[in-house]
Amino acid sequence: MKKLFLIPVMALLVVLGMSFTNLGSEIEEQPKVVASDYVYDNGNWQAVPEQTCTGGTQTCRVQFGTSGPIYDLYDEMDLATKKRQSDGTIIILE
Repeated sequence: MKKLFLIPVMALLVVLGMSFTNLGSEIEEQPKVVASDYVYDNGNWQAVPEQTCTGGTQTCRVQFGTSGPIYDLYDEMDLATKKRQSDGTIIILE
């Protein structure tokens, strides 16, 4: 008789425990992964939006505004990963 009493009590405990679970990871919007390029400025790395460099022999460079400083563009935060392009145009970032 005791066994028949324990089954509904255990079911009630399971239901009560499940009521505190959270489905937030399925419902909440996950952050987007934003691909970034980087510039190296006085010992600090700064992320910039991903730029399309054509590949080639020259270093891809960016400029902040039309009169801002010009920086080499890196694929990762590593001085050995400069992005390359075929022509010497400078990409202006607004």
